[in-house]
Amino acid sequence: MGVILYYLIISEHSYLAILVAISAVITDYADGYVARKRGETSELGKILDPVADKVAVALGAIGLYQTYDLPLWIVMVIIGRDILILLGSILLFEKLRGVVASEMPGKIAVTIISVLLLAYLFEWHQVKIPLLYLTLVALIFSFIFYLQKFLKIIKNS
Repeated sequence: MGVILYYLIISEHSYLAILVAISAVITDYADGYVARKRGETSELGKILDPVADKVAVALGAIGLYQTYDLPLWIVMVIIGRDILILLGSILLFEKLRGVVASEMPGKIAVTIISVLLLAYLFEWHQVKIPLLYLTLVALIFSFIFYLQKFLKIIKNS
């Protein structure tokens, strides 16, 4: 999904990119909800779903930077946070032989990032700056949450 989104963004097919982005968000939430409701979550799903989300968000942000003037600093913060969380997850997997599921602060951050990216695609100029800073706050908060969780798990294992 991420590659398709990136292509649509850089080729300036805004409405198709918006449709793909909204579809990705809705199907991601629906898939997770159904899997949890039915008790069909898996270790592989706990790995692949967040990685796919991070790749799609990164590619979308890069495309928006290239084509719609999304500031480079927020692209770097988004990708940097995701890389650090992925590295922490790999370390935990090596230590625990298990996967820690994503938590609500991360899901909220991804939702806010999605709204920011949509604001750039829709070219909603009046909300871009407030959403940039709201995204930054959400990213910092979720990173601190995951860092504390990581440190607690390492300490207790």
